[in-house]
Amino acid sequence: MLAGKGRQVKAAHIVLACSMFGVSENSARVAMARLVAEGQLKSAGRGVYTLGRQAAFTGQDIQGWSNRLTATCDWNGNFYAVFTAHLGRSNRKQLQLREKALALQGFREFEQGLFLRPANLNLGLAGLQEKLLAQGVEKNILAFEMKPATPSQIVSIQKLWDIRKLEKLYLSHTKKLNDWMQGYSRMKLEKAARDAYLVGSQAIYEVRRDPLLPAEWINAAARQQFFESVLRFDETGTRVWRELQLRILKDEEVI
Repeated sequence: MLAGKGRQVKAAHIVLACSMFGVSENSARVAMARLVAEGQLKSAGRGVYTLGRQAAFTGQDIQGWSNRLTATCDWNGNFYAVFTAHLGRSNRKQLQLREKALALQGFREFEQGLFLRPANLNLGLAGLQEKLLAQGVEKNILAFEMKPATPSQIVSIQKLWDIRKLEKLYLSHTKKLNDWMQGYSRMKLEKAARDAYLVGSQAIYEVRRDPLLPAEWINAAARQQFFESVLRFDETGTRVWRELQLRILKDEEVI
């Protein structure tokens, strides 16, 4: 569904995608009915679906992953801060939702209830807070911009992220994606389609959860190369799935 960029998707396309991973048509259709009941999918006509209300924000967030290529701006040395200690931790479900949303926006917990990230995002503090609220974070969080008092505090904050691990990820994933794009034409179409989904999904996941650290801290050129490789891979994967649909379903509409 998300690979269809939010458009309506035919049930036959979903069944085809499931069959690539050994899921029977009956199981796929039962799952679709369950997802409709849960509000994750919505029927848009006979045999046609769109994302349901319960999946709308997640769908928009995943579809917008490519926007992260241009999400950063110059860093002035300040940090966005979100304070949550007054919200409590007894509601485990809400706590998990809150911490997941903060992590997806690149925040790390500096002290209990105080989450920080570099203030280098184009959307600014107001836009960032709006995004957190849309993800279900409580309205009474305290969000503000701060400047550490000493260089040693900046060093302590920087240690919240494993920068070397991130840089290794950029290089290894870029190589993996480029190697696949150079060799997929020699694969059987079904294998290429499966690989495109599995490899591409993992790569997009890494882009979505990247903390977008400032160039002063990280190899921003390697990150940009990785992001651009994911974009090219996504375009290639779409072409592979289109070819598969044309061959099996005789249908030009892309999953």
